[in-house]
Amino acid sequence: HAFRSASVGKRPYMCHQRSASQEDDPAIVAPAAAGDDDDASTIDPWVLRSVTFACLDGSPSSPDPQLLSDYLMEMGACSTAITDHDRDTSRESPIFREPGDDLEEEEWSTAKTASQNTKAALIRGDVAVGTNVWNRCDVTAHVPATVDIVRLAEGIRTAFELPSVPRYAVDEIPDVDWVVKVQSAWKPIVAHGFALRFPWHTEEDVAEAIDNALGDVDGEENIPYEDYATITLQGGIAFGTGEHPTTRLCLKFLKGILTSDEEEDTPKISKLLDYGSGSGVLGLAACSLSPHLTAVGVDIDADAVAIANANAEINGLPMTSYLPAQTVIDNGDAESASVMMRGAAANAVETLPSDLDGGECFDACAANILAGPLMGLASTLANMVRPGGQIGLSGILEAQAPKVVESYSEFFEDVQVAGSEGGWVLITGRK
Repeated sequence: HAFRSASVGKRPYMCHQRSASQEDDPAIVAPAAAGDDDDASTIDPWVLRSVTFACLDGSPSSPDPQLLSDYLMEMGACSTAITDHDRDTSRESPIFREPGDDLEEEEWSTAKTASQNTKAALIRGDVAVGTNVWNRCDVTAHVPATVDIVRLAEGIRTAFELPSVPRYAVDEIPDVDWVVKVQSAWKPIVAHGFALRFPWHTEEDVAEAIDNALGDVDGEENIPYEDYATITLQGGIAFGTGEHPTTRLCLKFLKGILTSDEEEDTPKISKLLDYGSGSGVLGLAACSLSPHLTAVGVDIDADAVAIANANAEINGLPMTSYLPAQTVIDNGDAESASVMMRGAAANAVETLPSDLDGGECFDACAANILAGPLMGLASTLANMVRPGGQIGLSGILEAQAPKVVESYSEFFEDVQVAGSEGGWVLITGRK
């Protein structure tokens, strides 16, 4: 229901008819003169306050939620968030498809319009976060206590040319050690014979997580404690910690094919492709299972590539990650190519070498991305996997599975849904 505000550019401000009266909404409070009674000389600049501009509905008296979020960051906010004002009420309307929602685009629009008197929320599949907003949004910013919130609100009125100062609520943020708080809440993750830990976890933390998982997590009751493969992941910005169902589905796929391969007299899987590698969790997990396996990761995020390579070094595992091949970058849109190349220079990461791009050199491939990108990558992955090689794909909702299966059936045999969890599926095939 919520997302961190991203840079969305200066889109045109769009006005819509007011969908509800803010004056009748109990969640709205009148502008408070926060900070008026404070002696500026005694305010601790490290103390934070939370200010929420609520029920932004697209009317002429409401600033655009995404642009307001950007504006608050420019004015010194430490962080911002956009949330659904109507969450958990009868007015709630999703902007992204939920698992099991298999209506076509036109059907979605018709269904939403027919069921609500408000304008239908925009539902656009895999479109990146930042392009969609709810019918009514709350924008919350964390700002230093030294910020004059009354002047901040007046500045918003002026900058967005509003008829009046937007209404807002102010709360104090408790003084806690957020690093310790987050670390204490983030336990080691156990899935299909793998224990994924972070640098602050102790051996006792890992042992406790495994004990708790035995009998509670599908398939874990049959795995002896000493047989768990432990992988350390950095607490960085790369996607992939093992919590999401799609990661667990891919881990199960890798464990299955590698366990079967190890039972052969001559193992056939010696080189794995982790496409959309993120933190490198899938490739690293595979390397931890098979002593003769090497893995190659590919990701469009240069920060993720750098973190995946650092994770490989920390774990002493033979995995190297790259940005996509130069040909892939060149064939993409100019803005994405520019971002990737700037990221490559800043992080000292390389693009995929030509001898790994195509040539059918990989024995198996795991790709945990999204349905749309996966369908576009069908021919690319087919050119990278050898005949007889296996693929495991996830990041796919159940309703999206038929189209993904169709896309890969042109290049692979026995393409099918091989597992599901929480509305997400794993699709496998053999070239």
